[in-house]
Amino acid sequence: MKHFLIAIGLSVLLVACGDSEMISKANSGDPQAQFDLAMAYREGKDIQKDLQSSFKWLKEAAKGGHLEAQYELAKDYAVEAEGNRETARLGVGTAIKYFARDYGFAVQWFHEAAQKGHVGAELELAKLYFAGWGIKQDDAKAKKWAEKAKEDGNKDADKLLADIAAGNRPDTGFGKVRGNPVGSGTGKSGIDF
Repeated sequence: MKHFLIAIGLSVLLVACGDSEMISKANSGDPQAQFDLAMAYREGKDIQKDLQSSFKWLKEAAKGGHLEAQYELAKDYAVEAEGNRETARLGVGTAIKYFARDYGFAVQWFHEAAQKGHVGAELELAKLYFAGWGIKQDDAKAKKWAEKAKEDGNKDADKLLADIAAGNRPDTGFGKVRGNPVGSGTGKSGIDF
């Protein structure tokens, strides 16, 4: 009943904004509509900015197989609570509950997107393998994913490949915060693909 009332309230709000079709599609499980709604909430585009709702819809779209949602969700898990995104800067009280940094979940979603050829996810997955954050450190896999990213046109892959060759491991993660060690997060930390 609670979810039904929330959906009705959200529908009324979006009807007022002219997006009733998008919310209807999102509620029916359309990953593209869920992603569009997540981005609308994130950016405050034609709707009140609501980062919790954005994250909720982003997760739904990612679970539904939406490639860009998987990549964005992975970035949120890697970055959000570290102060690089607006939620943490605004000091939203529930930021940690909804956006806690967890490289294990970041690895999971970067891997999903990288497997489908998302060039940004390929590079980020390579970085996490190289650093050993959220996943077992593996230079061979880091190199493999960085080479794939380079092959797919990522201009930043050369720098990572040079760092891998030189053994220049980063000591901080996204947002210049120390990475969480394997197994410390709530996600699938320590998993291996």
